[in-house]
Amino acid sequence: MESMLMPLAVVVAAWVTYRPNAKITWIIALPFFVLAAMFTLNYDSIHLVAWYGGEELPLKYRFAATWAAREGPILLWAAWMALLSILWRNPLSGENDESHLMRLRLMNGFSLTLLLSAWILQPFKAAGSTGPGLNELLQTDLMVIHPPLIFLAYSLCITLAVIAISSLITNADGMKDRLIQVARPAFFFSTLGIGLGGLWAYLILDWGGYWAWDPVETGSLLPWICLIVLLHLRTKPGKTPEHMWAGIAMATGALALFATMVTRAGGVWAVSVHTFVINSEGSPPGDVFGRIMLILSDFSGVEVAVYLLGIIQLMGIFLASRLGTQFSKWWLIMLPALATFGVAGGGDVLNGFNPTLLVILGLGPFVEAGIRSLPAGHDWKWFALPGVMVVLRFIHGMVLFELLSLIFAFGLIFEKERLKGWGWASAGVVLFLSASWSGMLDIWVCAVGMIAFITPWFIAGENADSKFSFKDRKFQQRMALWSPVVVVGLYLILTLVILISSIDSIQLAAHELYGAPFIAAAMIAMVMWSLRDKPQRVFLFLISTPLILVFAWMFGNSLGYDSSEILGASLSRGQVGMVVLLPALMALPATISLIKENTGKRNVSLLAHVVHLGLVLLIIGHVMSTTIID
Repeated sequence: MESMLMPLAVVVAAWVTYRPNAKITWIIALPFFVLAAMFTLNYDSIHLVAWYGGEELPLKYRFAATWAAREGPILLWAAWMALLSILWRNPLSGENDESHLMRLRLMNGFSLTLLLSAWILQPFKAAGSTGPGLNELLQTDLMVIHPPLIFLAYSLCITLAVIAISSLITNADGMKDRLIQVARPAFFFSTLGIGLGGLWAYLILDWGGYWAWDPVETGSLLPWICLIVLLHLRTKPGKTPEHMWAGIAMATGALALFATMVTRAGGVWAVSVHTFVINSEGSPPGDVFGRIMLILSDFSGVEVAVYLLGIIQLMGIFLASRLGTQFSKWWLIMLPALATFGVAGGGDVLNGFNPTLLVILGLGPFVEAGIRSLPAGHDWKWFALPGVMVVLRFIHGMVLFELLSLIFAFGLIFEKERLKGWGWASAGVVLFLSASWSGMLDIWVCAVGMIAFITPWFIAGENADSKFSFKDRKFQQRMALWSPVVVVGLYLILTLVILISSIDSIQLAAHELYGAPFIAAAMIAMVMWSLRDKPQRVFLFLISTPLILVFAWMFGNSLGYDSSEILGASLSRGQVGMVVLLPALMALPATISLIKENTGKRNVSLLAHVVHLGLVLLIIGHVMSTTIID
């Protein structure tokens, strides 16, 4: 029976991708539930159960052993995607028939891709010998809860990307409402999953703390941060354009794929305690993309290639949408097509595959849209910016970094009023600044990249309409409302770049040291918003914020524990921690006052401020448990 299970699920997934039907979509989840039942009943005739299961295991740990190997988590992910497709089988808010059909097709198509990737690994192959059983570190109640929550969160992140793509392709209105509807549960389950993961690290894994900036930990944090940006788009000043909603939603999906790739691409982030496989033969390349290309020769290479292609394709679709030109929908079958290629040729079928071809396939929608837009004409002098990014690629050799820089470069030049695209320029500057701080690129290369992004403003000169005053109440409120989007977005870029550069060593000092100003700025914005009706007090508060640095310098080493230990740049753990701790302590009563202000009101603000209070407490706890403690 088990030999027919995967073909049946794949055929059904292919059919509902072509013609969505909730009545049979549940069959996509069948392989996972059958595998889980086999573990629970200790059906050791198949390899996975014989290797990771055991009759002596308690029932809950037998069930948890389902996702102890490579195959189980993929089937779990496919099951979650299928269940979400069934849950949201009806049109979402403002969704027309065409957009609704496209969304379900894309959701089921991703499930099909996952099933094909799992099929390559042969999850139901016959047992050959008995294995060591479930690792003792995994025999915990948190193993039962943490992985399913994380994959549920990732499934919701993929759904966000799917909603954005289907809305853009079909020109459906009301994208914002649909994204918010999914983003809220995504944030909840992501927070819960990451929190339980931190608890697991502290109680069971004996890491000495809740958070160690392990690559897999950090990877899971990226879509969570992106969700924060997405949820705050509705509160930022002015109308948020549809392409910004779509871009952040697709970034959330891409980062969920990236986080999975960090976990599954064994040997790329060799320092991670979650690493599956490490290939110690020879000297590995010094960049992420190069190491991933080496993994393609492994039997699990297709799975990793699918995640990488998905990330690049989301970039390509976003850039294509910014051109305002349609592209062929056939590009959307690239992921299941690649996985099908793996099933037909074996998991190592991509051995020797040209990496340039993988990038071209991913960027296909953008390339096609660009060719279609040529008759409309372009202001070609602005294309010098992405041209500089390409030239720098031949110097630094980092393919993934080049793709990120091109996203921000094209994002800027596709703005209708380019000199108002300061957000893209800021992202580009922080991208290169982070690469310099983390040691990924030479300082002069980063300097050239930053200059390229800010040159248009130097050429344009001063804008008379850009004057502002810190005393102005309206400007203060705009600062406070923009901060969750801008500050958190820039912090996301910093965290991503440091993670990409952490393939040979965990850069805890870089995360703590360079992330501190961004976290402090977010805390300061919370205080500003609580004082929004008192502009004079806000002004006095803002001009007094430099005192935080003075207090941190003078008293940071007195926080106890390892606070006097040098963290980096001649700054101690305590000094860096104090830069974050003081604004967080000020934000604590500020958020409590906002909760009291909204108590009794039936609106979203009360719940939002409760979440903000939780984040403030989280930041304080992080400083006291990680920043100042070795």
